[in-house]
Amino acid sequence: MKKTVFLLLFSIISTLISQAQVAKSQVLALSIEVTQDGFNIQWPFNNQRTGTYLVFYRDLKTEGSVFQTAGPNKKGPAQSFTFNTKLNYVEFLVQYVNPNNQLESIGYIAAGNQYVAPFFKGRTILLVDSLISVEAVSQLNTLKKDLLASGWFYDEIIVKRSENTDNIKQKIQNVLKEQTFKTNALYIIGHVPVPYSGYFSGSGTRPPPDGHIEGSGNHTGAWPADVFYADFEGIWEDMLVSCVTGSEARLHNVGGDGKYDASELPGNASLDLGRVDFYNMPAFAESEVKLTQNYLDRAHEWKHGNISYTNRALIDNNFGSLNLASTGYHNFSCFLPQDSIFEDRDYFTAQNAGNYLWSYGCGAGSYTSCNGIGSTSDFVKNKKTFNNIFTILAGSYFGDWDSKNNLLRAALATGSLATFWGGIPKWYVHHMALGKHIGQGARITQNNNNEYFNGGFNASHRGVHVALLGDPTLQMIPVKQIKNLSATSNNGSVTLKWSASADATEYEIFRIDLKNRSITPISREGDCAAILTDTVFTDKCNWSTGDYVYGVLAANYSKTASGTFLNRSLLQTVEVSHVNSITKPNSTNYEVYPNPTNGIVYIKGGDFSLGSWSVYDLSGREIGQNLKCDLQKGIDLRTLNNGMYRIVVKETGNNKSIESWVIVSQ
Repeated sequence: MKKTVFLLLFSIISTLISQAQVAKSQVLALSIEVTQDGFNIQWPFNNQRTGTYLVFYRDLKTEGSVFQTAGPNKKGPAQSFTFNTKLNYVEFLVQYVNPNNQLESIGYIAAGNQYVAPFFKGRTILLVDSLISVEAVSQLNTLKKDLLASGWFYDEIIVKRSENTDNIKQKIQNVLKEQTFKTNALYIIGHVPVPYSGYFSGSGTRPPPDGHIEGSGNHTGAWPADVFYADFEGIWEDMLVSCVTGSEARLHNVGGDGKYDASELPGNASLDLGRVDFYNMPAFAESEVKLTQNYLDRAHEWKHGNISYTNRALIDNNFGSLNLASTGYHNFSCFLPQDSIFEDRDYFTAQNAGNYLWSYGCGAGSYTSCNGIGSTSDFVKNKKTFNNIFTILAGSYFGDWDSKNNLLRAALATGSLATFWGGIPKWYVHHMALGKHIGQGARITQNNNNEYFNGGFNASHRGVHVALLGDPTLQMIPVKQIKNLSATSNNGSVTLKWSASADATEYEIFRIDLKNRSITPISREGDCAAILTDTVFTDKCNWSTGDYVYGVLAANYSKTASGTFLNRSLLQTVEVSHVNSITKPNSTNYEVYPNPTNGIVYIKGGDFSLGSWSVYDLSGREIGQNLKCDLQKGIDLRTLNNGMYRIVVKETGNNKSIESWVIVSQ
């Protein structure tokens, strides 16, 4: 057994050949150029590679899609592959196989061609420590406003530090049962009781993820396992494990002690999970509460586009013979051009001199230090000058983030907005290049069971230790909000005015009906549809008197190394009391509800009980139809992915029809 663990600790177990067992050579650094007919996938030219490049793709708009061959293989040396397609949100996998038919390197990239993601993303549960709920009221209220303004509805659960983790999970499940549409994220704020789980040992179900078995660091037993709060499929037992060899008592795990047995995720995480927790960080002069307040303030400023940054990344790799830094090499190449990714700069020296959007550092570690990178005390010392938004670190011990003065949490306390232990296993956050939030990457990594190459390090994939520290709803490229939004109702119309956003090339308008809890994207609807570039808009399509909230957001098509996507600011809202005695021309009064929906919508008004209906996506493509549907039972949209859809329904026996935009959030 000791021999096996030694091999796990100092080798990379994977399908890749031995001479490719270093981080950079394992990665095909992919980038995308959008063409008139599809995508051109590119990678750095290497004239030594005379083998074969295999290219695969899958449609990311289709849930559960699998990789399939994109076309004929490319013989090396080569550095690009053209893929013609009408799909505008595609993931590519490229493999290089040498002349001996051995796999040497892999690349993944999510490619977008003016990709438009749904603005409304679902619901976030805020799981808040009772101390923080009292001491950070202002920041939490601001967070809630920002969540709504970025397309997230929310629920809040406040828990005490003395509560049982099983009871807390039950509270989460109770919220899930009560929801009107799907919860997609869980944001833990403060020292909410930390679940511990695992039989990490030289004689256990797995070695510790960092390899420090008995006699070699004793990082054995149970580790922090926040993913417990997001897994509702698996059975988490506390019966079988007996392991007290860990160097700290908090790691000991025996039956019935409240720590769980699983070392590997027993089910799948269904929520995009992140935590902000500064408990037991005495190296910092600020209190736990103050550090939390500071973090929430920074995250707010980031979401509003008020934190400056340079669009570049830094990799400080002190493990030349191990593949940990492949997490950095892979993800960064999807975000940035290769000449904006720097490998020859010292971690703290460079980031004290100028800011970086992303940084990756790895080296031999302890709970509070990383060889070649620095220590918790360096983060404290450089608190006013360290400039980094997203931080990835890897090395022994600090992946056990609930430790005193933990290095990962030190980065979060200093100024970073998100950190994670990247490389043990390999992380996949590359979808952020097309506007996705970082919590999605955390969930993909937690659930990864060879869907993506996991790095093969110490059997760490699907480990219960995989955790994101930071706000899971964070996106990578902020857009500045509009300002000074006003609304007036006059002569049956509502006129909106606002001050321009410096980042905007267009604007989107939403009408929110408080009474009926519906949200209508009016800049995409019927007679009011338009690409808005002006800062004045008149809604001539609001046919009902009532109190409304209007929302306006700024948008542009941002370009990254992964292509182009519609990038949106936070929504700014304004209330207006609207009076309209005009009847909508050639139409029966009707109402489509609820909107957003978790899959079923109903229609009030008119003779639509046996009408026909069709559903269209944002591009105008018909994706659903039923010519004889009993609408009294509702229109079933549960087969659709989350997003925005146009429903057209015809009345029975005449030519009248209605159409409405509906937001599906399951």
